[in-house]
Amino acid sequence: MTVTIKDVSKDAKVSIKTVSRVINNEANVAEETKKKVLVSVKKLGFRPNKSAQSLRSKRSFIIALLYDNPNKSYLADVQSGIFKACKLTGYNLVIQECDYKSPDLNNTILEFVNDLKIDGLILTPPLSDMDDFLKDLDKNKIEYAVIAPSTKKAESLYVSSNDYEAAYKLTSEIIKHGHKQIGFIKGHPKHSASSLRFNGFIDAIVNHSLETNDDWIKQGNFSFKSGFDAGVEIFHSENIPSAIFASNDSMAAGIMKSAQMKGLKIPDDISIAGFDDSPIADEIWPALTTVRQPVEKMANHAAKILMAKFNGIEESNQSKEFKSDLILRESLKTL
Repeated sequence: MTVTIKDVSKDAKVSIKTVSRVINNEANVAEETKKKVLVSVKKLGFRPNKSAQSLRSKRSFIIALLYDNPNKSYLADVQSGIFKACKLTGYNLVIQECDYKSPDLNNTILEFVNDLKIDGLILTPPLSDMDDFLKDLDKNKIEYAVIAPSTKKAESLYVSSNDYEAAYKLTSEIIKHGHKQIGFIKGHPKHSASSLRFNGFIDAIVNHSLETNDDWIKQGNFSFKSGFDAGVEIFHSENIPSAIFASNDSMAAGIMKSAQMKGLKIPDDISIAGFDDSPIADEIWPALTTVRQPVEKMANHAAKILMAKFNGIEESNQSKEFKSDLILRESLKTL
């Protein structure tokens, strides 16, 4: 037998209008009342009629994730966070890969939004830093939330993490382990996190009265191959560092492979650290010292504040910066 909104209303002992407000995530519902309605929804197995909701609200109940990122682990965490928010609110998620270099990007996305009647977008780097693209979305009145922008604009919905502070902290930890000759692999040049992490590394080196060696600083793009290639270059130098900090775990794993192919033992001959605490960090051996970034929580929050905006819910501190944790594992040795 189909469970109706009237059944939920009766079970929760609230009006049908209140149930409607809760399942549509609208404003002006007391938190205690909202919880009571959601308990009844779950107990009775009520499923809102999306077609009817769409007709009433003129929404599609679809949001889209736009990405241009070679890191599959990062993308998986972003998707997972958004899916969890969608599950609670009844929204659906579509995923669209973009080429940020395409001269037709703006028109392609506008057509995509109009064709599927997308309610709003969630943007990941480097799309989250493309001012012309964002201005075009604003001009066309397309709602969006951005993940990890380099510049936090008060008028935009965003989530970010403390990349600079986390990179500074990890570099300082490497130095505390006795390392004075430290290499660094930069991330994708178009991603805001890359410059923040590199700046954190450089400032930690300078503030600990150490010097950098340009031969040990290489440009990567967050991929395993770019880390491997960077490691090959460094390990063919006459002198090599005692530790290398890579801007993400995939590149750190690539460096590990190049080190082992060169006959270097980790961490006896060289210590290696990464960033993100992706699954590979704990699956390889030696396990990787890294920074645990709450990517899934960031994406979940981005989806929640975007959907709250659809319903006119104004919450204090909607945009948010998330803190990262330092994870020490066997790839870092004390000298």
